[in-house]
Amino acid sequence: MDDASNIGAGVTGGFTVGSSTSRTAAMGQAGSRTQLPSLVTAVGTLLLLIFGTALLEHIPSPAIGAIVAVAVLPLLGIPDFVRLWRLDRFEFAIGAACFLGSLFVGPIAGIVIAFVLAVINVTRRAANPPIDTLAADGDPDHSPLEAAPSGRPTAPGVVVVRLAAPLFFANATVFERAIERAVSEGPIRHLVLDMEAVTDIDVTGAESWTTIQSFLATHQVDLSLTRVRPGVQDRLTQLGLLTNVRILPTNREALSALTEERRDDG
Repeated sequence: MDDASNIGAGVTGGFTVGSSTSRTAAMGQAGSRTQLPSLVTAVGTLLLLIFGTALLEHIPSPAIGAIVAVAVLPLLGIPDFVRLWRLDRFEFAIGAACFLGSLFVGPIAGIVIAFVLAVINVTRRAANPPIDTLAADGDPDHSPLEAAPSGRPTAPGVVVVRLAAPLFFANATVFERAIERAVSEGPIRHLVLDMEAVTDIDVTGAESWTTIQSFLATHQVDLSLTRVRPGVQDRLTQLGLLTNVRILPTNREALSALTEERRDDG
């Protein structure tokens, strides 16, 4: 429709046709929900141009600019920027970069800048996931789910570690160091990985997993998994990461079985 109107405007020497940001804002503030207000505005503008131009003759241009500015001001989202500043400074920086990019470079560039910064933000958050050593309360009917104090194993010779994120390139090294630290903090013979929150693993994560298995073998530590999602178990099998790895349904069952084994060995 706009293309046909612009062709007609070109033939007759008129203005090009296009949507106006200030007009959209003004319609929104007036409570417009349909195209009817646009039609009423068009008819009113036509009547004003035909019969009322003398009324506009003495209105200064700054006054008209002020009207447009007042209409556009809500589109800037200043309350949203204030809220972002209070809640998350990095996300505020993303919004500010998008705004400034759109203002000085163009809307597409602003969107691209915001997208890249958002990806960086997601990767930054995923690169430092919660990795907890779980604590047991001594009740055999309770499953270890709460984080233990730093440096304390879940049970004598057994440590249960929970990774609360997918294992991929951004957090693989962090996970690897956390496992090494958990095993090195005490005489550990059994490592249990709570896999409930692990929804996927990529090739880099698989390489770190292999490194961890070599580290555990060097320190004579067995590896067991609990609460593994079916899709993740298939993925681990595909990557060849389940060699000499025991899979148990729950942390409670793993802790009970490994404690019993340790008692028998002792």
